[in-house]
Amino acid sequence: MRYAVAVVFFFLFSLQSHGQIKVPDAGDGWKSFVDSAISLVKETDSTSYALLTQNCKDVEFALTPYSTTRPPSTIVISVRDMRTQSVNNIACVLVHESYHLYLHKNRPELDPDEEEYLSYVHEYNFICKLRYAEDWLFKNVINMLLYHKSLIKD
Repeated sequence: MRYAVAVVFFFLFSLQSHGQIKVPDAGDGWKSFVDSAISLVKETDSTSYALLTQNCKDVEFALTPYSTTRPPSTIVISVRDMRTQSVNNIACVLVHESYHLYLHKNRPELDPDEEEYLSYVHEYNFICKLRYAEDWLFKNVINMLLYHKSLIKD
């Protein structure tokens, strides 16, 4: 009986672990906020969720102007992004940055502006699937798409 209970608890715990992405318990409830964003990605887009769980093993927080990555498998979320208090925004950060990690592994020769553009295309496609995306998320991604497209050398 104890064995059966242990197996059930292990199974339930593994379902909540989001592919073993490690999120530190920092800030005021930031871990649960990021976990909610991971769940939102999972519920919204299976392709983005697969890219996230296959490419990201750790999430960190930093006092940086923008969220970024630390290859090969870490997403660094800026305090600025966390302070938006938008689960949609953090989900977009995870989708965008996990695509950077994917490109870093699979297309390391890409021009940085082309890599950024492709990551914003992936983020835009995700935002379009969100049920209640904030207008500012759309405005930001469209502005960044136009900006980085203009920098790509043909």
